Amino acid sequence: MVSKLHHNPKMDSARSVISNLFGGEPRSYTRFSLTRQTDGDGSRVEMKLAETENDEMGDAMADGMETHIEKPHNNWKSMCFLMTAILLLFLIGFLVGYLAFRGRAPGKSLSVSETTPDPFISEEDDDDDDYVVDKEFSSLHFSDLKKMLQDVLNSSNLVLNIRKVSQTSNRETGSEGDLTITRYIREQFLEKLGQRNVWFDTHYVTLQVNSKSPNRIWIVDGAKVKEIELEEKNSKVYCPYSATGNFTGKLLYGNYGTEADFKTLKSMNVPVNGSVVIVRAGKISFAEKVFNAEQMKAGGVLIYPDHRDYALQLDVAMFGHVHMGLGDPRTPGFPSFNHTQFPPTKSSGLPGILAHSISANVASHLLGMMGGVDAPIGWKDKESKLGPGFANGDGQVMMEVNNVEEVTAMHNVFGVIKGNEEPDHYVVIGAQRDSYGPGAAESGVGTALLLELARVFSKMVEKGFRPRRSIIFASWSGGDFGAIGATEWLEGYMSVLHLKVSAYFSLDKAVLGRSDFKMFGSSMLHSLIQDTIKMVMSPMSPTETISQRAKASNEDWQEAILMPTPVDTSVYAFLAIGGIPAVGLRFTKNDIYPYNTEEDTLEKLTQFTDGNLEAVGRAMAEVIGIAVIKLIQNHQLPLDYHKYADDLSVYINQIAGYGSELQVRGLTTQWLFSARGDFYRAANDLRSQILSSDMDNVLLCRTYNNRIMRVEYHFLSPYVSVNGCPYRHLLYGRGNHTLPGIVEQLKHLRMNPDLVDFNMIRNDLAFATWTIQGAANALSGEVWTISNEF
Repeated sequence: MVSKLHHNPKMDSARSVISNLFGGEPRSYTRFSLTRQTDGDGSRVEMKLAETENDEMGDAMADGMETHIEKPHNNWKSMCFLMTAILLLFLIGFLVGYLAFRGRAPGKSLSVSETTPDPFISEEDDDDDDYVVDKEFSSLHFSDLKKMLQDVLNSSNLVLNIRKVSQTSNRETGSEGDLTITRYIREQFLEKLGQRNVWFDTHYVTLQVNSKSPNRIWIVDGAKVKEIELEEKNSKVYCPYSATGNFTGKLLYGNYGTEADFKTLKSMNVPVNGSVVIVRAGKISFAEKVFNAEQMKAGGVLIYPDHRDYALQLDVAMFGHVHMGLGDPRTPGFPSFNHTQFPPTKSSGLPGILAHSISANVASHLLGMMGGVDAPIGWKDKESKLGPGFANGDGQVMMEVNNVEEVTAMHNVFGVIKGNEEPDHYVVIGAQRDSYGPGAAESGVGTALLLELARVFSKMVEKGFRPRRSIIFASWSGGDFGAIGATEWLEGYMSVLHLKVSAYFSLDKAVLGRSDFKMFGSSMLHSLIQDTIKMVMSPMSPTETISQRAKASNEDWQEAILMPTPVDTSVYAFLAIGGIPAVGLRFTKNDIYPYNTEEDTLEKLTQFTDGNLEAVGRAMAEVIGIAVIKLIQNHQLPLDYHKYADDLSVYINQIAGYGSELQVRGLTTQWLFSARGDFYRAANDLRSQILSSDMDNVLLCRTYNNRIMRVEYHFLSPYVSVNGCPYRHLLYGRGNHTLPGIVEQLKHLRMNPDLVDFNMIRNDLAFATWTIQGAANALSGEVWTISNEF
């Protein structure tokens, strides 16, 4: 609603007369035009100071507040205008008071059809994008909204959409099947959200795909060369972004290929250099396995699903990319929009060694031929040997990888429900759409949940819900190649998204089982999820909540629920690249689900959920729906910025444990502790300010929320290159600049000081200190409220 007090010559004259009565010449006066608009730029207040009509200057304030300054006329009129002005002011005051009192008076309860405007703006209103807040329905309490959400969810049909997605053949990124589901999602969004609230973007990305020449494996023993037969059903299985060509080396068993596994090999004096390492799938991503092997100077990696980990047919191989990064590896740190021509470049995360995926049958054949020392107890399957090499003779394994790169057009599809008071602040809910194989769990569940949540919230709007902030629904492509769709979108709007997005929810692989609830992502969202799962019943029992069931196995809810954030997910992209609070949620079971295989079918997913797929999916939709309601409706954003003070303490105390190594080299942890203390005090001060403030004051509330929602972004180190090190987050990123990276460097310093460049540690420690100090300063607010002592 917009209200203005327009310029009135009579009022000007009256003010001049009043000024003369007090013995002064009127040099200036203020004329206010108070305009409340909740458009895309936020609430705006215009204040005009006038002295002359022709001399005007304007200045823009941050956060959508604008100031215009003018000089007024010096008009001399008779005293009669004074009485007219006083009468006019009296009438205006009376009308304002009457309307204000009338607005507080309870009115009759009106039906939605009588009072609810169209939830989506008409074409005629598109230019000014004015939102009218319906007082009748904006007063809905949280309990009302939760009940409304649950009622609408009762008519869910998630299985129908999972079936539609998983039964659409050939849904790899940019394929015809991917386009078919893209059109279907767009149609669903148009039906639920309206034409003006649906759009898509197109990226031209570099994918590595199968070539006409298949990838091969041979056993080479002198002049004897024997090709290992790979199953025909796995002819399309490969590891995108592997190096290409040939490599020959002795075979070595590396368990899961984790850093700890390679340290075990090193402690046993088993050489990795120049070998072909065979590792089990699981625990970490394919990309991390290949990265770890390359760090140890291996020349190739073979990855297989072990029968002890996966309930798969023994002739099934798994698909998985090996780019140690996210997004298009040929446009690292910048978006791949519109065929833009960039200088030749590549991601530092592309491996320089070969990688290929094989079945358990092929792996068993190779492992059975190995010699060398016995594998450690935890690694063994029967009488496993580590190698390197075979028991009989000097045989080696030769790998041939013939993958080729091609530029492919891929699309992200978006829909929005716009907020009524702060439409420029929003929550993003995203799901991967593409998959290798049927992808029932990998992308079918996420897509079904995305469409269901769009349906639920649009129905709630029809029933009178007026969200304060906006909700964006995003369907990503390129998920199988390293969250390409989500990452490219982030990179395309990097300069604004951290100012707009308060939180991101990933729906990928949200249902992999039924019994256990898991969470990963930003610490700022932990408390929100913890409170939410206390309100949602477990799909395992109608008498206990998800929280109660989790605590039954472990009283510490974080130990029971939290899991490490996978590096090949959109959650990691939003968090470590975009500096946006992000979270992923999953229902799982003890058995590892076989996604990224041909066995990821609706039937397999139904089996893993004990025949309760709809109920498990509905519980997940309820958890996310309630959390989103809190984020878009609460006056204060429910983001736990104080949690980072505790997280910082954990790492800083570890660094302090190496105080003697630092002290002899002239360094101290004093400033690191000081920066952490400043962040802690800034968080406490902000909490105190909020508690003593009127959070119904829209502009004041918005100011606080701006500081809260940008905390995550300020933990992105500004001292490292986005191109060379895109994962800049001080706690969740990857690299020596992170706090975990500094701890690891100090471990090496203690063990092998001659092999460590201490100047690098000195720089990383200084940069980390200033990143924390910068986050503390930003949380403090204005520069005059900061009391740094240097």
